[in-house]
Amino acid sequence: RVGVPRVLGMTTLSAPPALLRDDLFTHIHKGLRLALFEFTVSVGRTDWSDPGQVAQLGDTWHALLALLQAHTAHEDEYIFRLLDNRDPLAVDPTEDEHRDQDDLLDDLARRVEALLAAPNPADGLALYRDAALFVAAYLPHLHHEETRIMPRIWEVCTDDEIAATRAAFLAATTPGVSTTSLRYMLPALDPPVRRALAAGLAAAPDPIVQTVIDIAEQVLSAPDAAELQAILRPRR
Repeated sequence: RVGVPRVLGMTTLSAPPALLRDDLFTHIHKGLRLALFEFTVSVGRTDWSDPGQVAQLGDTWHALLALLQAHTAHEDEYIFRLLDNRDPLAVDPTEDEHRDQDDLLDDLARRVEALLAAPNPADGLALYRDAALFVAAYLPHLHHEETRIMPRIWEVCTDDEIAATRAAFLAATTPGVSTTSLRYMLPALDPPVRRALAAGLAAAPDPIVQTVIDIAEQVLSAPDAAELQAILRPRR
């Protein structure tokens, strides 16, 4: 499957209309929140005696795990580095939170793999509760990055520096993670931002455009998917 990271990296689709500056956190975080909420609900309603449902949950989890790990790496290796020479103390607590979250995520991953290998309702219920606790611990971290770290980056960094950082971490994103990101971001974004996303991708190579259209048809309502396709492939 064709990935989209470099094309996304060359647009300003994440710029909040009121600020007109690129936001490195909010829109992907919307997708992550949706992914985590949906996964938690899915764990709670899975029939552990049905191999098909268990396998589907496993596929969902593995894609989500890769996305969560890549997102943390992008922040640690690229986004937080914008403040190294300006305000290094600003990200210290956040990086410490990442280490704590890595430990929680590793533990959750072990629990999921054990349950996938030997499904049973009792462990499934325990995993549901633990997944909800992980999400509860993860949400304040996302809020802090959006409301504290990103404003600080805007204060001390130029738009060119922010754009270069986005391009760098998106260029390092695998096609699989990029596809998973779009699967969750498209339905999580508000319509104006989703339209801006489509407009930014309209000039992309045709295989990439088709990949976005295919994903939109899978995760959006028919009218929203049609609107996105009209922007991506306007009639000439």
